[in-house]
Amino acid sequence: MDANIRELKANLSGLIRKVAAGETVTVSVRNRPVARIVPIAGGAGLKELARLPGIVWKGGKPAGLPRGDILPHGVRLSDWVIEDRR
Repeated sequence: MDANIRELKANLSGLIRKVAAGETVTVSVRNRPVARIVPIAGGAGLKELARLPGIVWKGGKPAGLPRGDILPHGVRLSDWVIEDRR
């Protein structure tokens, strides 16, 4: 399927649904193809990802990263980052 920029802006949700269904959309600017929106082939589900070595998941919500330091009161973030990089 082909779409120009105007059609892409006006119908993005519909075009994404078509791509999710397996179609490929070619985007054109001034009748010249410039991009292609393609479906992701074989996207891995959570269970497949959990089987990878080094991955541990017990089926619940991921705990996330450990809580980092808290920005000290009265210190600008940029100064704090610069100090941390030294």
